[in-house]
Amino acid sequence: MSILKLQKAVQAAGFDSRRKIRELIREGKFKVNGKVVKDPNFPIDPRKDSVRLRNKELKIEIENISYFIFNKPYGVISTLHDPQGRPTIKNYIAKIKERVYPVGRLDYQSDGLILLSNDGELTNFIISPRNMVPKQYRVKIKGVLKEAEITRLITKGLFVEGIRIKPLNIRFIRKTAGDNSWYNITILEGKKHIIRNMFKYFGHPVEKLTRTAIGTIRLGKLPPGHWRELTEEEISQFKKEYRFYPHSES
Repeated sequence: MSILKLQKAVQAAGFDSRRKIRELIREGKFKVNGKVVKDPNFPIDPRKDSVRLRNKELKIEIENISYFIFNKPYGVISTLHDPQGRPTIKNYIAKIKERVYPVGRLDYQSDGLILLSNDGELTNFIISPRNMVPKQYRVKIKGVLKEAEITRLITKGLFVEGIRIKPLNIRFIRKTAGDNSWYNITILEGKKHIIRNMFKYFGHPVEKLTRTAIGTIRLGKLPPGHWRELTEEEISQFKKEYRFYPHSES
């Protein structure tokens, strides 16, 4: 095992979030071989060095970095725990050996693609709007969008609850027998209910919402409630497309 930075080693072992770990290190809560360390980039060897948090010895076992996709069903919470006792994605991924976490969220009434990983750097990269990783959805709405409404959204966007919404693309798929219609929509934003609020603004409530892609990672034909591990080719394609260069690879 190679020498690792203190923050990255503790994070990879699954003790807390990247932000919280860095905060604790800066506050002097960590000791390496008996000495207080306040530098998150301090080099350690998990095989040999003693790492203590608030004087408690940490057993750092670095897990393999893993990536999975999961097709979240409707009515499932996209977290690992829910205070209200509702079903969560944890009910479906018990056979995944690694401790992985959802990258972003999908609301209770939506379904589709959730990326699961223990790669904190990739997680932060995807959820940060400045990295412009597109998310694609298939949406069923009441009624049909007018051409003028689509043009306004694509060219100018609109503000809903103080948030500017400007989709990258909206493509009509088909109408249904009940005067509803289906669209493909691609956005960069990841705020809660952003797509529902956008269509509601134009008087077209969302009937069904499915996320089908995150960047180059696509849901495909994975059945609801199922997961699969991403291939090395899929991960490499994503990193190349969005110029993701983690510190560990630099």
